[in-house]
Amino acid sequence: MSKFMNAVVLTIFASSVLFAQAPAAAIKRTADGKPDFSGIWQGGGISASGTTANIVPAGGAAAPAGRGGGAGAAGAAGARGAAGAAGAAGARGATAQPGALPTQPPMQPWAAEKSQKMKNIDDPTVHCLMPGVPRVVGMPFPLEIIQTPNKIVILYEAFRTFRVIPTDGKKVGGEAAPSFNGDSVGHWEGDTLVVDVTNFNGKIWGPGNMKVTSDKYHVVERYTLVGDTLEYRVVIEDPGVLTGPFSPNPTILRRPPETRIMEYECIENNINLSSIVQ
Repeated sequence: MSKFMNAVVLTIFASSVLFAQAPAAAIKRTADGKPDFSGIWQGGGISASGTTANIVPAGGAAAPAGRGGGAGAAGAAGARGAAGAAGAAGARGATAQPGALPTQPPMQPWAAEKSQKMKNIDDPTVHCLMPGVPRVVGMPFPLEIIQTPNKIVILYEAFRTFRVIPTDGKKVGGEAAPSFNGDSVGHWEGDTLVVDVTNFNGKIWGPGNMKVTSDKYHVVERYTLVGDTLEYRVVIEDPGVLTGPFSPNPTILRRPPETRIMEYECIENNINLSSIVQ
């Protein structure tokens, strides 16, 4: 073998060894050592696409650049991109959560039949009601996480929703009426934030084809910082509707370039709703 070929082989071997031994990228941490989730995140849509968002494809129109004020399936898809409002079930290029849990809701027969008969106009978000958890996470709108040593606040642009999540394992004090977002209690398991969410009002849709929920709807969220992305996984239970728990495909949240939380006025474009949403 020539000296040149020997040099090439040696270079490739050395490069592969260095690559194999390279440590994983360190994640940003807060002063108390927890992973730092602070900042703007987004699972899809125009703001997450960067400079290529408004390029017009051959024979087609560019995606709308404004946020708009539309509601539900129509508004969510047209405001921040064409990602739609499928929620956590619409993860981009993610793999299913390990384990035996199904990724689609195992619904009781009556719930499956009712969900099949429901139309887009039956979606609560079409009527400007909050999408609930986890649907709001996967919508193509940015969200902002504000992190403190004892609580995390999440501000969602979509439907002007916000959540206050204590991270010391204790519930927020005061009245706890059933709600669209439920009550969240968080704690840390290593570098993963685990949030237990209960006390829903039974008026929201779940992920995928789960268009019925009850007041027994229960969500466990897991937030894990992976490099510069935030992996979001959930396990959902609802004994009033489902035959068992399920875990939709994870949503991968990224840091969108040059964007911020903006006003979202759902009712503004909801004129003559019955003619534009079926």
